[in-house]
Amino acid sequence: MLDVIRLQFDPTIAPFGLTVRLETLALAGVIFVALVLAALGAGRMRSRFEATPDGSTEDAARLRRDDLILIAFGAVPGAVVGGRLDYGLIHFDYFSVDPGRLADPGQGGLALSLAVVFGTVTALAVALLLAAPIGRWLHVAGGPLLVGLGLGKLAMVLGADGQGQFSDAGWATAYLRPGPWQSVSANASALPSQALEGILVLLALVAILAVPFALRFRLRRWRRIVRPGLAPRREWRMLTGYRRFLTVLCLWSVARFAAAFTWRDAQVAGPFRAEQVVLMFVFAACVVIFLVGGLWDWRRARAARKAADRAGNMDDGANLPEPRSIAEAAPR
Repeated sequence: MLDVIRLQFDPTIAPFGLTVRLETLALAGVIFVALVLAALGAGRMRSRFEATPDGSTEDAARLRRDDLILIAFGAVPGAVVGGRLDYGLIHFDYFSVDPGRLADPGQGGLALSLAVVFGTVTALAVALLLAAPIGRWLHVAGGPLLVGLGLGKLAMVLGADGQGQFSDAGWATAYLRPGPWQSVSANASALPSQALEGILVLLALVAILAVPFALRFRLRRWRRIVRPGLAPRREWRMLTGYRRFLTVLCLWSVARFAAAFTWRDAQVAGPFRAEQVVLMFVFAACVVIFLVGGLWDWRRARAARKAADRAGNMDDGANLPEPRSIAEAAPR
């Protein structure tokens, strides 16, 4: 106990006589920050011209910030349903006896992996009803999603929620003051799995933001002087449009998968826990969507090139001189 991180604070505050958990306030702040970042990202996205299969171009609609609130609320029902199903898979032995228990919110809670997936699906359904540009919204939502997931996990430290395996490691944490705490035996030293996952998720965000910038770094030599510089900015295919969101989901699932090795959950498939198996399917689904989307984009680009070639051939034919009659062509 002497070598671990000992935490001594009250997990609740009482403003105006109302008892509020610090974790709840922190999570509310995280959601607000994520929405603000998404709104700022929507404002920075400029209108672009996108090629259509017939070779013409159309102006992509601007992202409306007032749609953001509706899309965010649209993610809530999917997140609740997906989170409940995910929790049922993790505790399959308990819920398989009486599946009706899944409909009882008083029994158990929610899990995160399928909550993110199902929440994304229902949010996209709302965006589709609003006729919003889905691909561009997914591009904007990638970064704020990682911010929300990373900071949200770090906020769970305030409630001892998501404590991992019991351990005497130097980075283990123990909550010495009386609760209420979210994890069982919070006063015993355990690995802070929630903090580990939050740090890994934020590192994934740093990688998405920093790697493209680092790849632009160049050393230019002028005579005997070497000075640093940046190459022209380029659009990385994996970090553009809906592919950016898929990349975010893949990196997040890898970070969560790694952190899950420190959880207290039982192993169900070799060394893997139930949530890790779910994350494997999430990662595989993202890869499949990425490949299918790439094939679809390739076919659209190919159709656009063919249409442009046909239009060019027609223009060339129209510019040819008209044939002269035989009388006009005869020598005089």
